[in-house]
Amino acid sequence: MDKPLGKPALKLVADRFKLLASPTRLELLQHVCSGERSVSELVSLTGFKQANVSRNLSMLDRAGLVRRRVDGSHVYYSLAEPTLPSLCELMQASLRNSQDRARSCL
Repeated sequence: MDKPLGKPALKLVADRFKLLASPTRLELLQHVCSGERSVSELVSLTGFKQANVSRNLSMLDRAGLVRRRVDGSHVYYSLAEPTLPSLCELMQASLRNSQDRARSCL
């Protein structure tokens, strides 16, 4: 970071992390990272109920993380925030490092 964030910016960052703290939303994001998906595809891929998928995608849409497109009776979602895959990769690397450190202490 270039300079410390002010309180309003820290609140925005915390809110974004809260949104990403849901395993359900992370799983949905994982699927839309690979390309546009319909709600029915996401229901099939995840095994979640349609209402749960729609509710969580709506939250991600309102936050600007996914893009919503309606085509007739089908709703499609795609990734709107291109930095999310990099953020997930950083977290995976951090988890691997933590596991390596834990093993070296045993």
